[in-house]
Amino acid sequence: MRRAARVRLLAVFLMPLALIGGGEGAQAFPQRVGMPAYWSPATPDGRAMFERLGRAGPAAGIVVVNGSRSAPELPYDPHWGQVFTLLHRARARPIGYVDTGYLGLTFGGPGQVTRPDGPGGGRSDVDSWTAQITRDVDDWYRVYGAAGLQGIFLDRTTALCGPGDAYVDRYRAVVARIRERYPGAYLVMNPGRTTERCYRDLADTLVTFEGPYQDYLDWRPSGWEGDLPAERFWHLVYAAPGPAGMRRAVALSKGRNVGFVHVTDGSHTVDGLGHPWISMPGEDWWRAELLAAAGRAVPWTVDVASSR
Repeated sequence: MRRAARVRLLAVFLMPLALIGGGEGAQAFPQRVGMPAYWSPATPDGRAMFERLGRAGPAAGIVVVNGSRSAPELPYDPHWGQVFTLLHRARARPIGYVDTGYLGLTFGGPGQVTRPDGPGGGRSDVDSWTAQITRDVDDWYRVYGAAGLQGIFLDRTTALCGPGDAYVDRYRAVVARIRERYPGAYLVMNPGRTTERCYRDLADTLVTFEGPYQDYLDWRPSGWEGDLPAERFWHLVYAAPGPAGMRRAVALSKGRNVGFVHVTDGSHTVDGLGHPWISMPGEDWWRAELLAAAGRAVPWTVDVASSR
């Protein structure tokens, strides 16, 4: 990038806080974007999107790297390895995706089943799910730990304590094993909704909202969430009606004590089905979201070329 162009770009991101617009309240933790990056880095477009995340540096606070089968990418693939290295060097936090399938619990409907390719695969009992979770966590660290993996994203987790804490105790065991075997691992749990209080101290960050923009307008946190720092919470909002809707959702998240946020228009599709996390928003949207979240200068000067 030419010097003049870089100066102009920095000027955009040095906009004072007074021009950004605040939320419903103040928070000491500088809010960051958390990105579920559910696309492949093995394509030119996919690699380019990861490089955009890298250029955001620590403003892209959490990046969930997913395998092509919603599992660790095995065997080692240099495309995935390079992405972990790129994001780590850019001072973002790349973590690996692990599906927990609500531990196969039915809650009145059919239970989620484990992948058919593993030992005892295609089953919905709690023990089979726990075995798959354990294997996936170990595979991420075994194959990509040296590349820059910094933690684990436990998706589709339960939000209820269960009878006698039966549900949360299973997750406590999973988390305890990760922390024992991989000290310093950053753990995110994604129930996609507010949990019962028994989950408050399990993960470093909880995704307590994942849903459409219209639902987010009226969403309210539970009372115990206000007792914890903002970095303990992450909200994911899709189907926002344009950049103005994105800015409104970010402002709402700030007032709701949320340290990580991502808002998209949700117009992306896979096989004709809508899925909000298979791509990034456009460049203008992305820059505006970084600015809205940070509420301060964003150092948009990370040299991603040196991370290759």
